[in-house]
Order: sequence, then structure tokens, then C-alpha cells
Amino acid sequence: MSHLSTNHPGLALAPMDAVDIIEYVLQNHVAPTTMIVCSSREQFLEKVQMSIKKQESSDCMPHPLLLPTIHQLATSRTVNIAFVPTLPHLRAYLSSFTAEEGLQRDPAVLAKSGSRVSLLAVYGVLNLHHCTTEYSVQGLSRSLALAVEAADACRMQLVLVEDPGDWEIETSELNDEAEARPARDVWKEQVPILNSSIALSDDRAWAGRTVDIGAIVRKWCVIKH
Repeated sequence: MSHLSTNHPGLALAPMDAVDIIEYVLQNHVAPTTMIVCSSREQFLEKVQMSIKKQESSDCMPHPLLLPTIHQLATSRTVNIAFVPTLPHLRAYLSSFTAEEGLQRDPAVLAKSGSRVSLLAVYGVLNLHHCTTEYSVQGLSRSLALAVEAADACRMQLVLVEDPGDWEIETSELNDEAEARPARDVWKEQVPILNSSIALSDDRAWAGRTVDIGAIVRKWCVIKH
């Protein structure tokens, strides 16, 4: 059964580096927009710095995100960023977001922007469940339902994005000649139906029936590769 939003169907985008998700939000949002980062502020800033170093050109030109253009200065003031390093933090924030933020959005104001809408972007929500007892259909569905409800109540579009670095194949899984560390396909990752009583710290075969993450996410969002 599909739970797609009747207002603006949620989107699940291909994994992006920290810098890329910031650029995506700045370029595609309508004020006010909220970006929920599923990590601590320090961890996210470290990822941003690493992304910038990786993407900077060899001619010593600064990364475009560092340039204080008029567009970036204007839009950055209308993007709220929240850091939620744990699942309880995420769910508490989404619950209060539904109750408080939804009352502050005037449909008439949103109509002036045409087909574009405010974004509720969540970065790293799937990885936040990894290595917890709620890395399951049950746990993921609970969090995604809260996110969809929050976006619907506030007439926003939900956007889910993962960091490819969080889904890299472990070095031990690669052969000796492999130089790069490719990311696993997050949508094909398998999870059990119900929550486990044990938080797993590594990959292992699940006992019983499993479902791929993509099938779970498709109930709530349209996956864009």
C-alpha cells in the first residue's frame, strides 16, 4: 500500500556529498525551507570540508559554495538547519515540527511561488537507523511516516538524501587490487521486518524474511536515481 503525499509526493534522491546536498537545497527551495541533518553539527561540518577539498579545482579557485553570491546570501537566510544525532532526536523534532511549523505557513504565500514549494530535506535518515535496534521495516517506516506527516502538515515537499560515504563498501570486502571504495546501493540493502533486540555493529545475514530498503521508501517517496 502506498503512503505517497497527496500534496507534493516525497522524493528520495541519489546519494550526495555534504556540499552537494547544500547546493541542491539552495538552488531548489522556496522559503522557508528546513534541512534536517542526521548527525552532529561537528560531524556534518567535517563532511562539508572533506567534500570541498575533494571537489575544488586544481587552479586554486574556491569552491562555488564558498563564493558569497547574492543568491546564496539571500537563500541561506531562509533555510533552517537542524542537527539530530540520534533517532529520538529526529522523531521528537519531526513531531514538534508538525505541530508548530505547520501553523506558520500561509497557503496564499506558497501559491505565489507557482509549482515550487518549500522543502523538508532530511540528510542521512537511513544511515541514522543503521547499527541500531530499529534498522528494520518497522523502525524505518515509523521515522518515514513522521517525516511525511510533518511535510504534509506544513505543505512542504519531503526530500530524502543519503551520504554516499556512509554506505561505502568496507575495505575487507574489496579485493587487493581495488583502489576506490564504491558505495553500496542503499536501495538494495536488506533489513528485517521487525526491530531487533540487539544493535548490530557490522553486516551479517538476517534470520527470517527481509525486505530491501527501496521497497520501504517507495511506499512514502518517489525514488530518483
